[in-house]
Amino acid sequence: MSQAKVDKRKYEKKHRKEIERKKKVKTTVTCVVAALIIGAIIGVPLGIRIYKSIPKFVGDSTLEAFVGNYIDENYASDIAVLNKTEDSTEESSEESAVDTDSEEEQTTSEAEE
Repeated sequence: MSQAKVDKRKYEKKHRKEIERKKKVKTTVTCVVAALIIGAIIGVPLGIRIYKSIPKFVGDSTLEAFVGNYIDENYASDIAVLNKTEDSTEESSEESAVDTDSEEEQTTSEAEE
């Protein structure tokens, strides 16, 4: 063996931990860069396709019509039930208000007698 080879092997043996650490860092960086490149190759065209498929502008009247139709188609029965319960509670509260008014009139007329 030549003296250069001997010196090289001695250096490698002495600095083995540093050399292994540098090799691991280099491998890790290579994997991360490769993953980013593959992600960009797949992600950019896919993102552009998704972005182009989204409608750009929806007018107020169009949006209101869409929301109204959607609610009518999907939640009309729920809204009808809610309206019935609100109507019945309003009627019962009106009847109770009328009952309390008539009771007050009776008590005042009894007090006057």
